[in-house]
Amino acid sequence: MYVGNIQQWKEDTAMVPSFLQPWVEKLAELALLPPEILTTGRHDLTGPHYFNVDESQTAPAADRPIEAHRQYVDIQFLLEGAEDIGWQPLFDAGQVQSSQPEKDLWFYDGSPEKDAVIHMTPGTFAIFSPADGHRTLCAPDGTGAGVRKIIMKIHV
Repeated sequence: MYVGNIQQWKEDTAMVPSFLQPWVEKLAELALLPPEILTTGRHDLTGPHYFNVDESQTAPAADRPIEAHRQYVDIQFLLEGAEDIGWQPLFDAGQVQSSQPEKDLWFYDGSPEKDAVIHMTPGTFAIFSPADGHRTLCAPDGTGAGVRKIIMKIHV
């Protein structure tokens, strides 16, 4: 798991695996686009890689599951709002509660009390590998609010 800010993406990605560095650079390019260009939904990149622009509501961490992926690295980038993302190493994220293999999505029952929390503000990005359980869309204030974000999916 890696965390950085798009304003210093070159410095922040110096220690990121080299195969991910071009994707963070692409994210920096996307961050410069006017909001109306980044329409909600899926946008294909080269090969099996893509990104989603999502508009969602945060919720209390206790109401959000931990998720993980087996075929994709997630690069989560907050455009608007505030979000906490809980992180746990997958080996400690509990039992699989449900899965959607066709969407490369597994949900776990790990407790939010064990999360290391990443506070996301506009410009923050976080990179999650298949070994990283992540609890997205957690409300920093505990009650919830709207967020707009890019979720880049890099096939591994």
